[in-house]
Amino acid sequence: MRAMPIIRSRTGCFTCRRRKKKCNEEKPICSGCKRNTLDCRWPTESCPTSQTRTNKISVPRSPSDAARRLERRSIVAGSMSPEQQSVRQQDQYQRIEAAPELSPVAPTQPETHSTPDVFYMSTEAGPDSDVDVEDVGENPDSRTSSTSSHSTTNSSDDPQQLNYVGDVSDQLAIDSRMYFNKVTSLQHGIPMPMTLLPSHSPDSYDLLSFYLARTANSMGNGSTDVNPFIAKFIPLAFSNPLVLHLILAQSAAHRQASKEPYSSLEVAQRYYTDSVRLFRKVVGEYVSGKDDNTLTLTVGSLILCLTEVARGDVCGTIFDHLTASKSLLTTLLNRPRVELSDDLPEFLVEYSMHMTASSMISTDLSSNTQTLLSPDIEAMARALVDRKYIGQLCGCWLELLLLIPQIFQLGQSMLTPVDGEPHPPSADDIITFGFLQSQILAFSPLPVASPFSQLAGLVFKQGVLLYLWSLLGTPQQGSSNTAHRDLMEGAVSEAISLLSQFPASIRVNTSLCWPLAVIGCCTSDLAVQGVLRERLQTMIGTIGLGNMRETLALLEHVWRQPVEETSPWTLRKAMQEHQIWISFA
Repeated sequence: MRAMPIIRSRTGCFTCRRRKKKCNEEKPICSGCKRNTLDCRWPTESCPTSQTRTNKISVPRSPSDAARRLERRSIVAGSMSPEQQSVRQQDQYQRIEAAPELSPVAPTQPETHSTPDVFYMSTEAGPDSDVDVEDVGENPDSRTSSTSSHSTTNSSDDPQQLNYVGDVSDQLAIDSRMYFNKVTSLQHGIPMPMTLLPSHSPDSYDLLSFYLARTANSMGNGSTDVNPFIAKFIPLAFSNPLVLHLILAQSAAHRQASKEPYSSLEVAQRYYTDSVRLFRKVVGEYVSGKDDNTLTLTVGSLILCLTEVARGDVCGTIFDHLTASKSLLTTLLNRPRVELSDDLPEFLVEYSMHMTASSMISTDLSSNTQTLLSPDIEAMARALVDRKYIGQLCGCWLELLLLIPQIFQLGQSMLTPVDGEPHPPSADDIITFGFLQSQILAFSPLPVASPFSQLAGLVFKQGVLLYLWSLLGTPQQGSSNTAHRDLMEGAVSEAISLLSQFPASIRVNTSLCWPLAVIGCCTSDLAVQGVLRERLQTMIGTIGLGNMRETLALLEHVWRQPVEETSPWTLRKAMQEHQIWISFA
């Protein structure tokens, strides 16, 4: 009887597999190596079989690792000039088109949570190929150890594959204009890994890419190197369906508001409606006691606030989300810190402070104080000020944000009529006024803050001063030769001078809608109005948030009013007349 032919197998010696020769698997030296006087090398017996089947690409070991990597790509892309980005992206596309075709492969063990990266393997040498694939996990010269407790994948030594993984991350962080200009060729080069976003529509991958490339940067003002909208929210999104839905809805709203190519009002509305529906469902479960989702709902309500900012909502929906977030965040802060991850609560407090302070100017003075800060949020915010906190929303001026609610309360005391009649300020009002003024004048940006952040902080300082001083009237309402008028006109001039020292297109302008609105309400100078108008138009064209457009629209209405009626404290009346209920966050 004819002997069975010797066939190549994946269990032969390394030498025969590299030479793509048959191996009779005799140990310690196979016949092929003995015949050719070669060094016969075998895998160790302790290697698990499950790890000897295919090459695998090294991937981030946790969602936070992936978020940090994507954020670094985002920072690099954001710091480049358009010409540099174009050259860099062309190089990326060339490398991507030359890369091997990729297909998703499942992890070898059940994952404890979803991660923002999908596992890939090269399909050039599939199971039916005649080419043997050497397992680097078994090769003593190329063995690598995994430090992850969630994955058993090993690193590949193939530089082409490793470069490709980097290219995928690069594509998620490039400038959105370049992304959409190249979307067709990009999709041709990269099969969209929709296992990344199961149960989502094909638009989800584009929206996530847009979020990483544009939306996350537009939400934050760039005052810190780490963007928590990526570093904090992306890992949370891939472990929580609600947060992921809300992020995609925010991205869709921003893409539509900024008039990007391939944007769609239908897509933006669909994602927004679906995310709100899911949010209400989770709220119902929370209220009924079925599930304790305090962290998820807190993050979700705050994301919805900035989603309304991105949409340019004029119906006041943001104030409902803000009220809900205050209650949820207070509950969250009263829990043991061991239940919360790293510094996420600090960012949520900053988030809440930014939204609350920027929205208070739209609140009716005669209403109750439900929109004011809770003691727990205020206490933690003051602790952050003591630590010289700098954030992506509050920049280096968190101290000023804490003063705005106090000025609002003083306004309630001084401007609310008693029995339908105005009344002079009380002694307590005068003392409080002087105390607040001294605190504002003493404010100085932190030296460690970036130059643009310091300038923005000084603009905010002038805005807060004008907000306080306008309690006594505006320059248009008083006589022409008063110290009060001189002070206010000096503050307006100082703010305009500071604005001229940094471009209207940079990210720090994201946080300046509130001071721009206050300054606009305190001047009748057409030249100053022109500067504010031009700046907001540039912000709309570059940053593209909807509330910037509505801020300009509201100021145009204010500037058409009689000058004696314009004031930050009458801004709400203009909002009511023209049905433009917005936050200036």
